[in-house]
Amino acid sequence: MTLCASVRGGFPSHTAQQCRAAFYHNLSPDSVDQSITAELMRHRDKYSADNYSVQLIEVYVDHAYSAETERPAFEQMLEDARNGRFDCIITKSIERFAPTSEETIQVIEELLSLPNPVTVIFESDMLDSNVIHSVIPILRGCCI
Repeated sequence: MTLCASVRGGFPSHTAQQCRAAFYHNLSPDSVDQSITAELMRHRDKYSADNYSVQLIEVYVDHAYSAETERPAFEQMLEDARNGRFDCIITKSIERFAPTSEETIQVIEELLSLPNPVTVIFESDMLDSNVIHSVIPILRGCCI
Protein backbone atom coordinates (compact mmCIF):
# COMPACT_ATOMS: atom_id res chain seq x y z
CA MET A 1 0.00 0.00 0.00
CA THR A 2 1.31 3.46 -0.86
CA LEU A 3 1.09 5.74 2.14
CA CYS A 4 1.15 9.49 2.32
CA ALA A 5 4.41 11.15 3.27
CA SER A 6 3.63 11.80 6.92
CA VAL A 7 2.76 8.16 7.60
CA ARG A 8 5.67 6.84 5.54
CA GLY A 9 8.13 9.10 7.34
CA GLY A 10 6.58 8.95 10.80
CA PHE A 11 4.67 11.67 12.60
CA PRO A 12 6.33 14.79 13.95
CA SER A 13 7.52 14.15 17.52
CA HIS A 14 6.05 10.62 17.49
CA THR A 15 7.30 7.26 16.36
CA ALA A 16 4.80 5.27 14.33
CA GLN A 17 4.22 2.94 17.29
CA GLN A 18 3.50 5.87 19.61
CA CYS A 19 1.07 7.61 17.28
CA ARG A 20 -2.46 7.56 18.64
CA ALA A 21 -5.03 7.60 15.84
CA ALA A 22 -8.70 8.40 15.45
CA PHE A 23 -10.75 7.42 12.43
CA TYR A 24 -13.58 9.57 11.09
CA HIS A 25 -16.40 8.49 8.76
CA ASN A 26 -19.29 10.53 7.45
CA LEU A 27 -21.58 7.88 5.99
CA SER A 28 -23.62 8.88 2.99
CA PRO A 29 -27.40 9.00 3.29
CA ASP A 30 -27.33 6.90 0.11
CA SER A 31 -25.81 3.92 1.95
CA VAL A 32 -28.22 1.02 1.56
CA ASP A 33 -27.66 -0.44 5.00
CA GLN A 34 -25.70 1.83 7.29
CA SER A 35 -25.25 -0.83 9.97
CA ILE A 36 -23.44 -3.07 7.46
CA THR A 37 -21.45 -0.10 6.14
CA ALA A 38 -20.43 0.89 9.68
CA GLU A 39 -19.38 -2.69 10.48
CA LEU A 40 -17.27 -2.89 7.31
CA MET A 41 -15.63 0.41 8.21
CA ARG A 42 -14.75 -0.87 11.68
CA HIS A 43 -12.96 -3.83 10.10
CA ARG A 44 -11.22 -1.53 7.62
CA ASP A 45 -10.15 0.80 10.44
CA LYS A 46 -8.62 -2.10 12.38
CA TYR A 47 -6.75 -3.19 9.24
CA SER A 48 -5.57 0.38 8.55
CA ALA A 49 -4.42 0.88 12.15
CA ASP A 50 -2.40 -2.33 11.96
CA ASN A 51 -1.05 -1.39 8.53
CA TYR A 52 0.00 2.10 9.68
CA SER A 53 1.30 0.74 13.01
CA VAL A 54 -0.76 3.23 14.99
CA GLN A 55 -2.74 2.80 18.18
CA LEU A 56 -6.46 3.02 17.40
CA ILE A 57 -7.98 5.32 20.02
CA GLU A 58 -11.48 6.02 18.71
CA VAL A 59 -13.72 5.69 15.65
CA TYR A 60 -16.12 8.58 15.02
CA VAL A 61 -19.05 7.95 12.68
CA ASP A 62 -21.69 10.41 11.53
CA HIS A 63 -24.65 8.67 9.91
CA ALA A 64 -26.21 10.48 6.95
CA TYR A 65 -25.45 14.00 8.06
CA SER A 66 -25.26 16.59 5.32
CA ALA A 67 -23.51 19.93 5.07
CA GLU A 68 -26.66 21.58 6.41
CA THR A 69 -26.98 19.45 9.54
CA GLU A 70 -24.90 19.10 12.65
CA ARG A 71 -22.36 16.29 12.74
CA PRO A 72 -22.15 15.21 16.39
CA ALA A 73 -19.33 12.69 15.90
CA PHE A 74 -17.25 15.27 14.00
CA GLU A 75 -17.77 17.84 16.76
CA GLN A 76 -16.86 15.27 19.45
CA MET A 77 -13.74 14.32 17.48
CA LEU A 78 -12.65 17.98 17.33
CA GLU A 79 -13.22 18.36 21.06
CA ASP A 80 -11.18 15.21 21.74
CA ALA A 81 -8.41 16.54 19.47
CA ARG A 82 -8.36 19.80 21.43
CA ASN A 83 -7.99 17.72 24.60
CA GLY A 84 -4.98 15.86 23.17
CA ARG A 85 -6.64 12.45 22.97
CA PHE A 86 -4.89 11.47 19.71
CA ASP A 87 -2.11 12.57 17.34
CA CYS A 88 -3.74 11.99 13.97
CA ILE A 89 -7.10 11.54 12.29
CA ILE A 90 -7.43 9.07 9.44
CA THR A 91 -10.36 9.54 7.10
CA LYS A 92 -11.31 8.34 3.64
CA SER A 93 -11.23 11.55 1.62
CA ILE A 94 -11.22 15.32 1.77
CA GLU A 95 -14.73 15.55 0.34
CA ARG A 96 -16.20 13.43 3.16
CA PHE A 97 -14.30 15.24 5.94
CA ALA A 98 -16.05 18.61 6.09
CA PRO A 99 -18.98 20.06 4.12
CA THR A 100 -17.01 22.84 2.41
CA SER A 101 -13.44 23.49 1.34
CA GLU A 102 -13.32 26.53 3.60
CA GLU A 103 -14.39 24.49 6.65
CA THR A 104 -11.81 21.83 5.79
CA ILE A 105 -9.11 24.50 5.72
CA GLN A 106 -10.30 26.04 9.00
CA VAL A 107 -10.33 22.66 10.75
CA ILE A 108 -6.88 21.73 9.40
CA GLU A 109 -5.45 25.08 10.52
CA GLU A 110 -6.95 24.64 13.98
CA LEU A 111 -5.75 21.05 14.37
CA LEU A 112 -2.21 21.89 13.27
CA SER A 113 -2.05 24.88 15.64
CA LEU A 114 -3.02 22.92 18.77
CA PRO A 115 -0.38 22.56 21.53
CA ASN A 116 -0.17 18.90 20.42
CA PRO A 117 -0.76 19.25 16.66
CA VAL A 118 -3.10 16.72 15.05
CA THR A 119 -2.38 15.59 11.49
CA VAL A 120 -5.26 14.52 9.22
CA ILE A 121 -4.60 11.69 6.77
CA PHE A 122 -6.88 11.51 3.72
CA GLU A 123 -6.39 7.91 2.60
CA SER A 124 -7.94 7.76 -0.85
CA ASP A 125 -6.51 11.18 -1.77
CA MET A 126 -3.06 10.11 -0.54
CA LEU A 127 -2.67 13.47 1.21
CA ASP A 128 -2.12 14.67 4.70
CA SER A 129 -2.91 17.98 6.35
CA ASN A 130 0.77 18.98 6.50
CA VAL A 131 0.89 18.99 2.69
CA ILE A 132 -2.45 20.76 2.42
CA HIS A 133 -1.40 23.33 5.03
CA SER A 134 1.64 24.26 2.94
CA VAL A 135 -0.55 25.17 -0.08
CA ILE A 136 -3.36 26.96 1.79
CA PRO A 137 -1.83 30.42 1.23
CA ILE A 138 -1.66 29.71 -2.51
CA LEU A 139 -5.27 28.48 -2.57
CA ARG A 140 -6.47 31.49 -0.63
CA GLY A 141 -4.76 33.76 -3.14
CA CYS A 142 -6.21 32.23 -6.26
CA CYS A 143 -9.05 29.83 -5.68
CA ILE A 144 -10.97 30.41 -2.47
